[in-house]
Amino acid sequence: MKKAIATAGLAIALIHTSFSQSESDSLKILRLEKEIETLKNYNENLSGSLEITNMALNDLIRDKKVSDETRWLTLKSSILHSTQIYKKLSDDIINLKSRMTDQDYQGFINSLGSIEGGPLGFSFEEVIMESVKRIGIFESKSRMDRFLEITNSVIASPIAAGVPFVSQAVFASNSLLNVAYSSLMTEKKPDFQKLNRFETELNKYLTYFSALDKANAANQSSYNDRILLLENLQLELMSRLKKEAPKLGYQVPERLNNETIDAYFNRVLNGFSYDYVQLYLARIENRYKNNRGEINYSNLLQRETDLKNFNTHMSALADLSKRFIMYYDNFFEIADSYHTRVLEALDLANSNGIIKGRKVGGTEENPKQVYDRISKNLRDKKSTRDNGIKDSINISDLRQKIEKIEEFRSF
Repeated sequence: MKKAIATAGLAIALIHTSFSQSESDSLKILRLEKEIETLKNYNENLSGSLEITNMALNDLIRDKKVSDETRWLTLKSSILHSTQIYKKLSDDIINLKSRMTDQDYQGFINSLGSIEGGPLGFSFEEVIMESVKRIGIFESKSRMDRFLEITNSVIASPIAAGVPFVSQAVFASNSLLNVAYSSLMTEKKPDFQKLNRFETELNKYLTYFSALDKANAANQSSYNDRILLLENLQLELMSRLKKEAPKLGYQVPERLNNETIDAYFNRVLNGFSYDYVQLYLARIENRYKNNRGEINYSNLLQRETDLKNFNTHMSALADLSKRFIMYYDNFFEIADSYHTRVLEALDLANSNGIIKGRKVGGTEENPKQVYDRISKNLRDKKSTRDNGIKDSINISDLRQKIEKIEEFRSF
């Protein structure tokens, strides 16, 4: 343990050195500060555990058994530590829920599916109109004008606008193809080859839109499931707190009308805090002090059974924390899968040749440059989003706290 403390101290010193060398990078500074705080906490916890362990070893050497004082200090430290877990786990759940959707990253992906024009340099509305005119599906000008009029109506339809994600492109295409087929069937010599050419032209775009749509739909379904899992975890954590907190003299208040689960947790844990529990345990100690200020640890441990029962159920709190870590890791796995599927859709747009050159910042880009820039943009935005989550949720600290729970259980 002494070696671990020294290692932690050395790591802190090295991080401070890195900090001074990269002060201009605010994101890296924040990450370093988090690491420093984690190492400091770990160092302090390690020192506390070492002190208690040394006391237990001395007791065993001297009397062949652990003293009541050591048992009490271990129990007290364990209870205080679990209080920190409640707060840490609650804050991490709330944080992950709030950061699951990043407007910058998700908004950029949504813009890739716009039928009105987006980063890929084309407007699907214009593609449809230009293809109809160029191919000349109808020989009659009046029929052509009528079809173009219907095209405008379908694209501008509130129904099309209400279709989620990029399904608008599929909806509009299917609607227009049905109209075209119906109109051609009334002609004496319908030219279905022209309609096939029209379908082939649209299909290059629909292949891209469909791939992006499937990626978005799968991500949305997964998002809803993950939010539900996190909220169920919150409810289990609150249920556990309602059972355990009264053992430390704290009655959890009821949830207010229209109060969100997040706001409720924050309110409850402002009351059931580390400071509250520390003061409560100090009062317990004072009950068993004599006139000389000595504490009768034997009577304390025998009579304050609620404290022992509270400590016995700490393993359930550790299990909830481990489940959150599983959800946290799973979030990044799903996010990586979603990102890959979006990039695959973008690859389809590139291979189908539907990306158009455009002027960006006064520079004319060819389609390949547009594709490269958008791909990089996506990766950068995802990296920023992911790093923001990792910087705000110190998962290493939570893992260390779980280790401490399991360590105290071994005493």
